[in-house]
Parts: sequence; C-alpha cells; structure tokens
Amino acid sequence: MQSMRRIGLATGVLTDYELNLVETQIVKTVRPLLVGRQLMPIRNLPHAGFTKYTFYRENDMGAATISMTGEEPSKDKVDLTEDDVKIPIISKDYVLHWRDVLARRNQGEDLNTQHAENAARQVAEEEDRLILTGETLAGAIWPALGIEGLCTAFGNLGQACGAWPANAPANVAAAKQQLRAGGYYGPYKLIMRSAIYATLEALIANTEKWYFQAVGELIGGVENILVSDNFYAADGGVDGAMLVDVQPGNFELLVGADISNFSLQNDAMNYECKVWEAVVPVIKRPLSIVELTGIT
Repeated sequence: MQSMRRIGLATGVLTDYELNLVETQIVKTVRPLLVGRQLMPIRNLPHAGFTKYTFYRENDMGAATISMTGEEPSKDKVDLTEDDVKIPIISKDYVLHWRDVLARRNQGEDLNTQHAENAARQVAEEEDRLILTGETLAGAIWPALGIEGLCTAFGNLGQACGAWPANAPANVAAAKQQLRAGGYYGPYKLIMRSAIYATLEALIANTEKWYFQAVGELIGGVENILVSDNFYAADGGVDGAMLVDVQPGNFELLVGADISNFSLQNDAMNYECKVWEAVVPVIKRPLSIVELTGIT
C-alpha cells in the first residue's frame, strides 16, 4: 500500500511544463479573437495594482491667422477635459481535476487544456466587447462599470444608414467625409458583425465587383474591414457598424496585466484556475469615431 506521503508527491502542484503549456494554449486561443487590439495602441502600466487612470479628452484649438507680420494674437490653448477611467479585471474561472492531471502524466500525455482555452475565449470576447462597444445603456443591457468603448464614447459621431449592401458604399463614404471634415484623414478601419459583412458578399449589379471591394476601396483596402460578433451598437443592437480613424493619439488600450493564468491546488486536491487580465480602453478623441446606425 502506498504511503500518504507518496500520494501527496504524486498529486503535487502543476509542473513548470504544464503551466507553460496552459499559458501557450491561452495565447494561441485569444490571439485571433482580439479584434479590438488591431485598432488601439497599447500602453502598458507598471502593474495590475492600478485601479484608476486619469486622462484628457482633447478638442481642437481655434484657427490659425494669416498675416504679413505674424504679430496678430492667436493664443488660445487646446481644450483638455480631465477624466478618469476604472481599470477592471476581466476573468473566468475553471477547474482541473487532480485525477485527470495525474492520469495524463502517467500516460505520457499533455495536460488537457480545453477548459483553459474555453475560459480564455470568454475573457477575450469580453475584452473585445469592452473595447468596441463599452457599457450599453448605463448597464441596463450590458454592465461594464460605466466604461466607454469606441461605440459608446461621449461625443462620437453618427451616420444614419439604409439597406445594405445597396447603400453601403454611400453610407461609408458619408461617414468618411464626417471624419475628414473634423481633420481625421486616416488610416481608417471599419468594424461590423459577421451578419452585416455577409450582406457585402454580393456582386454589384452589372459589374464583376463585390460590395465589400467597393467599401474597402474607400478606406484603403478590404484588409481594413474588421469583423467581430463582439461588436454591438450603442443601444445594444446588432444593426450597426463603425468607422474609426486609428492614428495614434485618438484612443489607446491600457494594460495593467496581459491575459494570463492563475492556479491553486485546493483542499480537495483539484486545481482552481483563473484566466484573467487588467485592461481598459481610453477614448481621447471621440470625434475620430463614427457609428453607422440603422443598417437593414
């Protein structure tokens, strides 16, 4: 009969190899899901202990003057409005049973990472929704600690749309013109849900061109059309899209801790694990965003 001490050794903490395997699979799982990170520069904070960040929303100065001497006064300052944003923890728990861990070790098999991968997907989806949409209708539809995403940023622009795909090129062109009128000349990214993108997968009448190609030409190429089903309209609906100017300075993603895994063996010898991160979007120039609404 095996001693209690020996059993304890056999069911000890996860090995470094197993922990690295979990971390690697988590990263592989979330990388293709994080559409929002393709839009925002990342600012890394020193650690996850930061719970609040102060930033400044920026408005334009007045127009410059034209004269022969350059002595005419033109001394107004950039209008900066101080604001704070909370830095939340996005997390999802899962459990590994010690018997499964031990059985796979003894059989020479790698640890089953399906639970970790599934938890990572949940975290990635919540991050993407936070970045792209943010809290909808003061949390009545989707509570997010009052955090603004691109679509819910106070002061962003709107463009009413019609039936797609027929009106898609004209609607996107109108949204682009709104941005250019405010001095936002790109580069641009267009974000939409998969069902709306599917409407663009149709040929324009009497041509050999697809609607998504026509739309892509307006914003620098079809590679600038991003698809995410974690994007919702500001009212929580699924009938919108969004055109943004992604030049640095318009918005950024604060990262107190990037997505990672925590594990602890409990008194039942099972491993209680958590996939977690500390991130928040910061919208500094809401006029760089146009929400396209009412797509039918």
